[in-house]
Amino acid sequence: MKLYSELFNVSKYVLVAVLCMTTIGCDSEGTAPDAIQDIPKELTVEEINADRGDACECIDSALLKLNAFLEVMTEDTYSTSKSLNDGLSQTMSGCMAPKGQREADLAWSEAISKCESFVQVREAMFQVRERALVLKDIEQDEYANKSKDSQGMGAAGILDRLRDGTQGN
Repeated sequence: MKLYSELFNVSKYVLVAVLCMTTIGCDSEGTAPDAIQDIPKELTVEEINADRGDACECIDSALLKLNAFLEVMTEDTYSTSKSLNDGLSQTMSGCMAPKGQREADLAWSEAISKCESFVQVREAMFQVRERALVLKDIEQDEYANKSKDSQGMGAAGILDRLRDGTQGN
């Protein structure tokens, strides 16, 4: 049950990253709080998105960073699902920050989805997701083996003891 919960969490993080790419868009300014504060309420959607630059240039830049990340994601630096997710977040941070204007962010994500590189970015995100799932499987196996080694009976034995009310023995 814990394995499925952990796999769900990893899938959720990767899905959030993909959704952010498709619904939020790129930001060349930096962090989201700074970008949100810099936008006066009276700007139009077109003005806000014009300030972001070209959507396809942004997604091309994101693809370059993502491809570099894919080359190193199997190294020891990313040996856990958490480190992999943290690395992906850092790699993609420039293109994922919202401007704080729902209509502008939606229009921006639509513009990004029309770019030629968008399909490649989406496919790369699925590769990261697959790697994260592999790491979660490894982590779950290590946890099960650790439980088995420490108690001499594994998860099934622990559950049997809990069921029988003999956990104190």
